[in-house]
Amino acid sequence: MKRRSFQIALAAVSCALAAIFMNLGINVSVLIVTGYVFGSVSLMLPLTKNFYAGGALAYAATVLLCLPFGGIALFYKLFPFVVFFGLHPLVNALQEKFRLNRWVMLAVKAVWLDATLCCTWLLTVVMAGGLELPFAWMQDWIYLILVVFGTVVIFPYDWVMIRFQKAMRYYVAKIERGRGADSPTVPRKDEDDIDVFGLNETPHSVQENTKKEDSAEKDKQDGPQEEEDKSEGGEH
Repeated sequence: MKRRSFQIALAAVSCALAAIFMNLGINVSVLIVTGYVFGSVSLMLPLTKNFYAGGALAYAATVLLCLPFGGIALFYKLFPFVVFFGLHPLVNALQEKFRLNRWVMLAVKAVWLDATLCCTWLLTVVMAGGLELPFAWMQDWIYLILVVFGTVVIFPYDWVMIRFQKAMRYYVAKIERGRGADSPTVPRKDEDDIDVFGLNETPHSVQENTKKEDSAEKDKQDGPQEEEDKSEGGEH
């Protein structure tokens, strides 16, 4: 019950943050990319605890909260978040859960982002008459430019987002365990702590950490028993 409450709280905070970032991005043009990125990062919170339903609900609620605050009139700005950026964290989490091939998924994501950019441009033309481009020739090649741009950008973007997701899982796990001033002498190593930024920990180091934890736990349990034995010996 306590764990479920924590997951629901994460989903609520996730939705609130994502809605704030996206509403800022929609209504302040210079912050639109920031809104996409930080809105996407915010939606990772419930996914850190494998709360996939919470992640999906937080995404849906974020979209609904954006509609009354410019999301309808400026839907061409909200559209990329609806079809790509808001769903990207959930797709990454499911990719990790089902251990899908990363290269196949990168190809799928590249096509996905390319289609999103092309549809966004078309929607922008319909709703706002398009955008002013720096060179006139770009109008004739805009869809090819968007496809090339999306294909190139997806590789670093996906890598960074996956690292963000791992880092967030690490810190959320620490918060849930209540670490801080009362943290144990020997920190616990679990799956959430390993490979946070892509630096794989060797099995040997994991085994050594496990031995240290067991030793510290044993010393903690044996301490009071030794003091009791000494006390009994002094009485005799």
